[in-house]
Amino acid sequence: MQSLLSRMVDLVGSAHPRRRERLMQWLIAGYIYMGAAIWLIAGVLQGWMSKTAALLWLGFVFAGLLAGYVALRSGWTERFQDPSLTIWQLSIGVLCANWGYLLIGPMRTAALLPMVVTIVFGAFTLQWRQIAFLTVLNLFALVAAVTLRAWFPQWIPQHGAMTPLMVDINNVLMLLVVLPPLGFIVARLSSVRRKLHRQREALMQALSQVERLAVSDELTGIANRRSMRTLLERSAALSSREFAPFCVALIDIDHFKAINDELGHAGGDEVLREFARRATAMLRTTDAIGRWGGEEFVVLACGNVDGICRLLERMRRAVANCGTDSRCITFSAGVAQHRREETADDLLERADRALYEAKRAGRNRNAVAPEGDPSQRYATAESPQ
Repeated sequence: MQSLLSRMVDLVGSAHPRRRERLMQWLIAGYIYMGAAIWLIAGVLQGWMSKTAALLWLGFVFAGLLAGYVALRSGWTERFQDPSLTIWQLSIGVLCANWGYLLIGPMRTAALLPMVVTIVFGAFTLQWRQIAFLTVLNLFALVAAVTLRAWFPQWIPQHGAMTPLMVDINNVLMLLVVLPPLGFIVARLSSVRRKLHRQREALMQALSQVERLAVSDELTGIANRRSMRTLLERSAALSSREFAPFCVALIDIDHFKAINDELGHAGGDEVLREFARRATAMLRTTDAIGRWGGEEFVVLACGNVDGICRLLERMRRAVANCGTDSRCITFSAGVAQHRREETADDLLERADRALYEAKRAGRNRNAVAPEGDPSQRYATAESPQ
């Protein structure tokens, strides 16, 4: 039974999801027309609506609904830019509402309500130019209807008088026709707004993640090379302008290839993460650390060489046991203090030469780049641990 019902629904409403959605819009329009038709038939029975005029209006509406259903159900409209025939359907609605305004005499103000619904219904898919077209069409048709009633009253069917109570009752009936689809439209707009809000939140989160990845190293979570280079350039400019001393240390984990061979790539990555975590914990609020590449890190610290060397020794003690029980983690560091008017690249080059000297002198030590002539001797100091 359920399968038979499902097949009947697919037969009438289409199994194609997009077509079914378009037919749902057609069904809402059909509900409004059906309610208006019942209202007009009641008007014929009450004497304020001409039977001939009602039949003509109903025939026009039925023909429009049938043509729209066949075109939507068959998929014929999918060749057009507007496969839902939104403009066509709403234009028909505008004409029907204004035609009703022209014909229903003492109840004509009730016909203004469907005119509003036609404009609101276009909020889903129409562009502002199309909505402007419908608005102008509505106003033009209404002015034409008012003009015909004023200049050619003999063309308009005459109706008997209505009591105020009957006017109120018929206004309530028209509201019962119009309010449910209007509520449906408002609910859909609210749903679209919530969906857009969720999408905006997801987009903001994705953008925040992209921004974080742009300045953070994916493996260790600390600053990446690009971020540290930017920070170094800013610090160099500030130091040259305001004489604020700072130092740079290039760090290289000793014998990291052997660590990688012993622990594997996953184990080596874990050593890098733990190294970064422990080294970061030793920093002051004015210091910064970033991964320079591979097993190399760069530290930026305010102050002079003595201050950054003390910081490096604290780091050595903190990271010593972040590898395996059988291996103590050590590192070599090349230190250089920024000189006035020196660029970030020149500062890094001096720190890199100092790092080379630290490795050449036996590793697990700091080497300080000379302040003056590059040919001067590098000061190296082995870690006391």
